[in-house]
Amino acid sequence: MTTASGLDDATAPGLVDARQSLGPAILDDLFPEGAAFRRSIETFVVLLALASLIAAIGLYQDSVASIIGAMVVAPLGGAIMAFAGALVTGRTRWVAITFLQVALGALMTVAIGYLVSVLLPDPLALTPSLEARTAPNLLDLGVALAAGAAGAYVAARRTGNDALPGVAIAVSLVPPLATVGICLELGRLPEAGGALLLFLTNFSAITVVASIVFALAHAAPSRAQLRQRRQLQVGFVIAVVALVAFAVPLAWNSIDELQTTIRATQGAPVVRAWIGGRDLKVVEWAIEGDHVSLDLRGPDAPPAVAPLAAGLAKAMGAPVTVEVTYTHVEQAAASSSP
Repeated sequence: MTTASGLDDATAPGLVDARQSLGPAILDDLFPEGAAFRRSIETFVVLLALASLIAAIGLYQDSVASIIGAMVVAPLGGAIMAFAGALVTGRTRWVAITFLQVALGALMTVAIGYLVSVLLPDPLALTPSLEARTAPNLLDLGVALAAGAAGAYVAARRTGNDALPGVAIAVSLVPPLATVGICLELGRLPEAGGALLLFLTNFSAITVVASIVFALAHAAPSRAQLRQRRQLQVGFVIAVVALVAFAVPLAWNSIDELQTTIRATQGAPVVRAWIGGRDLKVVEWAIEGDHVSLDLRGPDAPPAVAPLAAGLAKAMGAPVTVEVTYTHVEQAAASSSP
């Protein structure tokens, strides 16, 4: 249907309901030119620098509030949306520009994390917030896929509700990059590698799923634009291959975590039976491969460790080495009357 002004109803301003299914996508806003582009770059640099600083300090403090603040401020997700949009619409120049923007933004975030770690005292151990980003698994990949779909949907539908997908995307991008910088300064190279793997996997996942959403929104070049379609196909294949390659170690981590959880479930009754009626509290226990560590505290001394090792080996079906740490706690009680 055509309006009196000659515009099709599907594209007339104010006539597109964002609650409807995906329709023709208008992605031009992702690719500003001239003065608008310069302003967007300035905004990107300033906000990403501030978000990186907030994230690095929040990770050091193990402050959820600070990390969430960094998620809200960070603009890195928008740059990745533009990269995916450029791939889908065959904008070769913008593919290079947006990829460079993401790469340089990532390096800046790592550098700020490194600098924050230089200025602050070295911690005895990584905070839980840092640890959580050094061993990614398939659940993290699932978050990235959902975040990419949300961000692309908003960009395609132009709903104006940019905050929620921005937060979802930033949680998978800026904190891991800040973790890379912190761990590099602390000399923890394996942990830095794990955080970098998380970022690269999430970047690939967001790119792939955003490209799919944009294509479903009919943003891809038409069949007549053969050159752009070939560029789209090549770029999409590269992103998918990268995603699969990065997902393999995540799957391995997930399998390892699942095996650890199963072993912990099998071993818990054995530990409880070994403690028996003694007044002992299990402060912490962990399983890493064939090594089991158990931290106990209380007024009663634990029994011999050999029966525990034998019981755990039988329950888990594999040889184990058990290490028990015990802290004696004195208890005293008194009563009085006037």
